[in-house]
Amino acid sequence: MENPDFIVPPPGMFRPTDADADADEESTARVPHRNLIGAIPPAPGGAAPTVTDDAAPTGPAMPTVVVAPEGVAPVVSPPVAAPAVSIPAFVPTLLGSPSRTPPTGTARPPAVPAVPVWQLTLADGQAIPVTGSLVLGRDPAPVTRRAATMVSVIDPARSVSKSHALVELVEGELWVTDLHSTNGVSFGDANGQRTPLDPGVRTALAAGVSLSLGEFAVQVSRA
Repeated sequence: MENPDFIVPPPGMFRPTDADADADEESTARVPHRNLIGAIPPAPGGAAPTVTDDAAPTGPAMPTVVVAPEGVAPVVSPPVAAPAVSIPAFVPTLLGSPSRTPPTGTARPPAVPAVPVWQLTLADGQAIPVTGSLVLGRDPAPVTRRAATMVSVIDPARSVSKSHALVELVEGELWVTDLHSTNGVSFGDANGQRTPLDPGVRTALAAGVSLSLGEFAVQVSRA
C-alpha cells in the first residue's frame, strides 16, 4: 500500500544512477552515420569550409551537391552564376525645377521671326542702329510725344537744321519725316536722281537708299 505522505520528486531533480544510464543506452538503437541532407562537402585536403550567417558569399558560385543513397556516387551539378542585377541611375532633381525634356506630345511655342535690323550711317562717321524713333539735327529737341533718341550730327556746312528730320521704326518698316527744315530732305535712287520729300509727310524708306539732310548724307541699310 502506498504511503499517502510520500511526495514524488519532479523529473530531473536527482541525477540518474549508472544503472539507469545503462538501461537508457540499451533502449536507444545505434545507427551508422550517413550523409546529412544539405551538408557541405569537405574541402580538398580535409579542411572543412567555414560558413557564417552574415552576408552571402561574394566569391565564385559553388557547385550544387545532390545527396544520393548510401553506396551511390553523389551527383554534382555545374555552378550557376548569380544573375546580374541592373541598378537604375538616380539623378537628383530640385523641387520646382523645370523638366529637362518636354513630355511627349507637348506643343512647342512657335519660333519668333527675326526682326530686321536697320542702321543709319552718317557722313560724320556715326553708325546708329534704329530700334525706335530718332530725331536728327545739329541740336535736336523732342518733337513728338513718343520717346525718341536725339542724334546730333556734325555738319561743317551748317546745312542741317537744329531738328531736321524724324526717323521712325514702325512694325519693322523704316519711315522718315521732314520736320519743316530749312534745306529739306531728299533721297537718291540708283541713278543718282534725287527726289525731295514733302515737309511733315511721313515717307517709307527702302534699304540701300541715300538720304540727304540739306548737304549732309545719310546711308540707310538693313541687316
